[in-house]
Amino acid sequence: MKKVIISLFIFLLAAPSLSLAAESHDKTQQIKTFMKKAMKEYHIPGASLAIVHNGQTVFQDSWGTMSDGSAVTADTTFLIGSVSKPLTSLAIMMLAEDDKIKLDEPIETYIPWFTYKTDGKKSITVRNLLEQTSGISAYDGMKVTDRESRDKENGITQAVKELSGVKLSHAPGEAYEYNSANYLLLGAIIEAVTNQSFSQFMSTHVFSPLGMNNTAADYDSALDKGFVPGFHSWLGKPVEGDGLYDHSGAPYGYISSTASDLAKFITFMLDGGELLTEQSLKQLQTPPKEDRRYGLGWHFPRSGHKYPYHTGATPEYKSEIFFIPEQNLGAVLVTNKYHELEAISYLSIMEGIRAIMNGKHPDLAQLNVSTQWITLGVALLLAIISVVSLIRLKRRTTINKRIWLSTGVLSVILAAGLIPLFTSSMGISWRTVGLFLPDIEFLIYCLVAILVVHGLLTFLLVAMKRKNHCLNMGG
Repeated sequence: MKKVIISLFIFLLAAPSLSLAAESHDKTQQIKTFMKKAMKEYHIPGASLAIVHNGQTVFQDSWGTMSDGSAVTADTTFLIGSVSKPLTSLAIMMLAEDDKIKLDEPIETYIPWFTYKTDGKKSITVRNLLEQTSGISAYDGMKVTDRESRDKENGITQAVKELSGVKLSHAPGEAYEYNSANYLLLGAIIEAVTNQSFSQFMSTHVFSPLGMNNTAADYDSALDKGFVPGFHSWLGKPVEGDGLYDHSGAPYGYISSTASDLAKFITFMLDGGELLTEQSLKQLQTPPKEDRRYGLGWHFPRSGHKYPYHTGATPEYKSEIFFIPEQNLGAVLVTNKYHELEAISYLSIMEGIRAIMNGKHPDLAQLNVSTQWITLGVALLLAIISVVSLIRLKRRTTINKRIWLSTGVLSVILAAGLIPLFTSSMGISWRTVGLFLPDIEFLIYCLVAILVVHGLLTFLLVAMKRKNHCLNMGG
């Protein structure tokens, strides 16, 4: 009887642990099934996911391959896009603690050679850059970001000098406008106050202390750690890219890292450590005031529970990271395919992961490539109409020259205005379209070519008919 009572007591003690283990196993299987489904539906070649809870990596798995055919692992190198920004903000806060930077000091204190035009008297502060309220427009930022022609050694300075003289669209601190150029400037400030390259400072003072040994902030180091090109998306399907890398871009989007290293970063953001005081860490974790949704290097959801997160994208890579201090929970997902029009679909992957972790059913947004297919359909239809129109013109013995010439002129005008019309309506540069919507860029080029050819051939056929008419009259 005594043995029975002891056994029952041991069972009662172990039962909760067994229940938790079973629940954890169930969630693990759910996540694996969900990720395989997402990769299949979204045609993602490779991905890696890490989940951190209570200071431990409770889930880590990888799927698929990289462009060189290698299998993705927890230590595979990905470009992390704008997930670089929280790392830059961490570096700024560290320098602020060392009194090398003051968050509310004008940026000309640190980089006096950078100038800007403003109608007001307010200066851009370091805090404005962190919070994306500098007044520098996103469009102006696009002119100097995501370029591969920068100098390897002085890329950040080179890009900032190109931005210098910019006209502010708002007074500093007045309005939020997400812009990678703000973090480019923060990179220049870090270099100015430390007398080190951004890459050197990050490697020595951030990556190494956090144990992020496979993370790099320069191209050569990224190559050494396994960086290879990712994939563009054409009509939803992966097409290998050329490995674009901006040598000035590490502060805002071209840090390379791994799921395993970013899990260490999440652990630090949840639990803290020697790099920052608890007070400074709390500032990074705190949502912005006045209903804004961007804090010191982190996004916060517009509604519901506020927690820090960040998404990131380069033309060939996509990443997302979040952590919830109250739950001591966080996760990072890195993938090697991107297209701007598919961004909402990709976001639903991490939404699904959060749902599973909270015991809810995950949902995947449908991959929507209708814009690309519609554009392709318009191009094909326009080509058919153009061919039919030109055949009719060639076969006619008598024509209304004014109407046909007007048709040709209209075609040429539409061809000349199509790209400016598209970029102005989207609020982005044509170069950005080529980087983040390559299939759309190609299809619009096709539309322009069809319109130009139609217009020129119309002029040629009208001229030939006029010449023949004159010859016949002379005869």
